[in-house]
Amino acid sequence: MTDLHPGMLRSALFLVMALLLVPCPSMAATGVYADKVIFGQSACLTGPNRDLGNYYRSGILAAFGEWNARGGVNGRSLQLITHDDGYEPDQAAANAERFVAEDDVLAIVGGVGTPTAKRIAPVLRAAGIPFVGHVTGAGFLRDAEHFPNIVNLRASYEEEILMLVDYAVRKQGKSRFGIIYQDDAFGRSGLRGYKVALKEHGLPLLAKAAFSRNTHAVHASLFTLAKADLDFVLLVGTYTTNADIINMANSLGHDYIMANLSFVLSYELKQRIEMPSSEVVVTEVVPDPTDANSRIVRNFRRALRSESQRAGKSVRPAANEVSLEGYMLGRFVIAVLERMGEELTREHFLEQALRSGPVDIDDWKVEFEPGTNAGSNFIRLTAFGGN
Repeated sequence: MTDLHPGMLRSALFLVMALLLVPCPSMAATGVYADKVIFGQSACLTGPNRDLGNYYRSGILAAFGEWNARGGVNGRSLQLITHDDGYEPDQAAANAERFVAEDDVLAIVGGVGTPTAKRIAPVLRAAGIPFVGHVTGAGFLRDAEHFPNIVNLRASYEEEILMLVDYAVRKQGKSRFGIIYQDDAFGRSGLRGYKVALKEHGLPLLAKAAFSRNTHAVHASLFTLAKADLDFVLLVGTYTTNADIINMANSLGHDYIMANLSFVLSYELKQRIEMPSSEVVVTEVVPDPTDANSRIVRNFRRALRSESQRAGKSVRPAANEVSLEGYMLGRFVIAVLERMGEELTREHFLEQALRSGPVDIDDWKVEFEPGTNAGSNFIRLTAFGGN
């Protein structure tokens, strides 16, 4: 065997280290390294709705941590870079532009909210970056032709609202409908879906009121509806605003049904309502996070505990609908990476993510019809009951 000169040995070691630090050429996109794959996230970690972003992030990290403990995917660990947007569209757009400029992630995953998605989506589409699992059921993100880079993993708001109106009309015999909505892309999307659902039943929208995003000044909207003699009100807002409205309605003696969409984060909403009752209903787009008979729920709760121990946290992240949705997103991303083999490009990621045929994640299934970008229409309806 020929001995290497010390200078040659140093050069060889430098070359090996350089190869480990740069993305794999030809078959790998940016964000893909010999030992890791990096994803980006823009979500609300501060502000009135920070729990949505923090819980969602904790679920993604639980899934990533679970697989990293097993050696990652094909020897690569999974990492997540998160930038806070405070649920503000301008900051969300700035975060998206930052990811594009730094070009250091394979895909953007795990954002929160319709107004933020509306600003992020066009930026990522222009850059050809996959945009996966944003917490919103807004209809515009389901236009697969206009947004070929988007992957939705939850039911649409239109589908949620149809279930709520069907429940009110067929199960509860209600006929006098009103709405209080957040005055932005989220709220207006809910308003449009509500009108469509009521029209299917031949019913009019009798009253409506709006409030600004990221505010607690919502009481005036309730007074606007007071004279309409309603028996069902759809609230299209976040857990903080909807809790304020529900508590005020209860204090004024209103007894109509108050319906909430999945974005409300029912765990947090219930904590803030002074008198939970069966008159408060919520649509959910994931299984019950306390269901011990569900395999994905059991694995989610185990992964959340393990991730908390690895991170050295004294307080374990809450096991609720949003952290479960984050875990399911993380598991979906892992399943897609396993499908990709060594062709780790953004284009191949989207091909495999949107490929027809079911993706089985424990006992949870994601499936895309050809030409679509929505992999689930699962919805369940819950009422808060008297405890």
